[in-house]
Amino acid sequence: MSDFQITEEVIDAVVRYMKTVHPENPEKATREYVRAMLEYTKSGLHKVARNNPDDIEAMFEDYEQSKNQIKDSDI
Repeated sequence: MSDFQITEEVIDAVVRYMKTVHPENPEKATREYVRAMLEYTKSGLHKVARNNPDDIEAMFEDYEQSKNQIKDSDI
């Protein structure tokens, strides 16, 4: 996880995602919000991996469910 770099390209992609998937929260589709969210998420995932690796499986399952919900909403 430490190899992941938060680049301008990543931030732009997440801003587009937030605008598309969460249009009801335009205040969260800003570069400042997204950068802070990515930093927090990166730090949080590192802590989970170190302190309770079993929680990573739960996070993976949540991600898979959210990914499927996004696909279903595209239909």
